[in-house]
Amino acid sequence: MPPKPRKRTYAAAAHDSATDSCGSAVTTDDDEYRQKRDRNNIAVKKSREKSRQRAHETAEKMERLRQENEQLEQRTVELSAELRTLKDLLLARASSSAARRSSVKNEKSTTALSSSPSSSSTSQEVKLADPHTVNIDHEYTFSN
Repeated sequence: MPPKPRKRTYAAAAHDSATDSCGSAVTTDDDEYRQKRDRNNIAVKKSREKSRQRAHETAEKMERLRQENEQLEQRTVELSAELRTLKDLLLARASSSAARRSSVKNEKSTTALSSSPSSSSTSQEVKLADPHTVNIDHEYTFSN
């Protein structure tokens, strides 16, 4: 078996003659070849610089978005705590209002039973056109 021919390296091919796309012999000293190589080298440098610039911009944008995300998460925690506080206040107020209304109704029923029908009740109410009632102490109730 004959030995396999060796592949020529790029450096060895550069010293010999090369062929262009048409198949004609081009030497490395040829001006056209040198201009093509120079233009290609410039294009490669520009492409690599653009790639580095895009990677840098992406990293900056990622960091900016990470910081914004942290701020939004913190805001979410703060708003959740505020919501819990407001809910607790609302429930406490509603339960105390219900307890006061219940005690006022109990007082009215006891007073109405013990007094004559012509006497007035202790809590004054104003009837509105809609089914809501406003007590003098500014509590709003819904009448059915």
